[in-house]
Amino acid sequence: MSPTHAVFTLTMISVVALVGGVADADAPDVDHRGQAIGTIRSIDRAENVVTLGDGLRLRATDAQILDELREGELVKVDFAHESGGWVIRTIEAADANAEPTDLDGD
Repeated sequence: MSPTHAVFTLTMISVVALVGGVADADAPDVDHRGQAIGTIRSIDRAENVVTLGDGLRLRATDAQILDELREGELVKVDFAHESGGWVIRTIEAADANAEPTDLDGD
């Protein structure tokens, strides 16, 4: 292997490692969890997605948990980052005196 080829190969390996590291740094941890209190802006039952008033989009892995939910309802939701998006762990009616949280949704 020529010295030029060796330098090129090491440079390419470094670039790939750097780009991979930056991509991993931007992704939330698999175990990242959160809670929010907010008003349901919309429910897409075909996609099993709830959108809260602040724009936070949450996917339900079980469509049955959406059965009792209605747009305009104040809810408390526990969610986790999985499979490239936010997934609902639990969702329930919130106390009318609860303060909505301010979250930046994906």
